[in-house]
Amino acid sequence: MNTKREIVDVFDGRPGDDSPPPAVFTKTGTVGQMDACGARWPDANFELDAMVTLALQFPRMFGFATVRVPYCLTVEASTLGATVYPGRGDSQPSITGSPFIGESDMGVPMPPTDLMDPDEFVVSGRCAMVVDAVERISREHEDLFLTAGMVDPIGIVAELLGIENVVIGHLMDPDATKAWVKAMAPYSCSYAKALSEHADNITIIGSASLDIFTPEMYDDLTAPYLREQISNISCFSTVHSCGTTMDLIDELVKLGADGLSLEASSGPEEFLDKVAGRCLMFGSVNPIYTLLMGTAADVTAEARKDAELGFDIITPECGVPPMTPNENLMALSNYRGE
Repeated sequence: MNTKREIVDVFDGRPGDDSPPPAVFTKTGTVGQMDACGARWPDANFELDAMVTLALQFPRMFGFATVRVPYCLTVEASTLGATVYPGRGDSQPSITGSPFIGESDMGVPMPPTDLMDPDEFVVSGRCAMVVDAVERISREHEDLFLTAGMVDPIGIVAELLGIENVVIGHLMDPDATKAWVKAMAPYSCSYAKALSEHADNITIIGSASLDIFTPEMYDDLTAPYLREQISNISCFSTVHSCGTTMDLIDELVKLGADGLSLEASSGPEEFLDKVAGRCLMFGSVNPIYTLLMGTAADVTAEARKDAELGFDIITPECGVPPMTPNENLMALSNYRGE
């Protein structure tokens, strides 16, 4: 049986004698769950009741002891005024426009001086809705391990200005780019603090992928502000990063989060060797080839392999694809043969 207690024990450094528990700290929404509970995207990304209903369907349907909100990375940017395409029943929202940069602009302007106050930010727009969702789930479902997801400051900048502009800006006008990240840091810190007052775990999507960010960009624009964000979290914390992160393992460990969630399925032994027990490692079931495209037997086999290798909690290495079959999520939940 999956329980909140065994997940808390892992975070507290007191793992049980049995195999590590299964969990999902990244996005959980799937079409199968939407069909079962009636709460669907895009409504569940923009309406409190639908968001909570769909989030709770995950443990109810598959037996996980974890629940997670929200389902996308646009919450912070939309609260700051970005225009959002709501997505469909099988796709997440995306940013389509920003009040801070035009469609044809390249590079990064200096941030405006009249942005809203960070305290106002956490009680406004979709940020306030996610805080409300976290508070409600925490109050009404104490038996579930609740994760709230958010992005780091450079992630907000990338949503507001476009990742291409951020990369170009760091090359052409690094002072302006860094000014934007510094301007976003108080929002990330205030939001992290508000979420952590009710959540059991905050999972931050950290900008550490060397597929996009150079080591210099990580040092300038990610690490110091992500470390500050983590310091404002009063519950457990997890840093998740997509993409290539092997060469940044030492830097990621030093951020101070309780655990790391990385794309490690291509070389799990090497990732675990580099972390060397300095923080918890969560993973590393491949979300595409195994969860989405594989069979239930494939999911079970990969989860058991990850447990044998030494992952502390068995999770997907990234968000659950929306078309993931129900039987594959059930297999992950029951990989221990319970």
